[in-house]
Amino acid sequence: MPQNLITVEAAGRALGVSRSTVWRLIQRGELPSIRRGGRRLVPADATRSRTRRPRSADVPALTDDHPIFRLVGVGRGGGNVPGARDKHGILDQ
Repeated sequence: MPQNLITVEAAGRALGVSRSTVWRLIQRGELPSIRRGGRRLVPADATRSRTRRPRSADVPALTDDHPIFRLVGVGRGGGNVPGARDKHGILDQ
């Protein structure tokens, strides 16, 4: 295999994403690839030009006033409000 072409798995490791994400990038045309010998290969330069995705550090922590905590016990009230049907109304507030 030429040095400037890498497998889909190796591209995923280089980009810090899963193999299926690499396939999606290829299908969308966001990551170039070629087919050689029945294998899909990605130019190594393409992985170097893309930056790694940041880990989920920007996801805020859940606090006690988050709407998800109002759902505790919802649906087990024996017909009392709030019920399971109200969960989307609670979460959308």
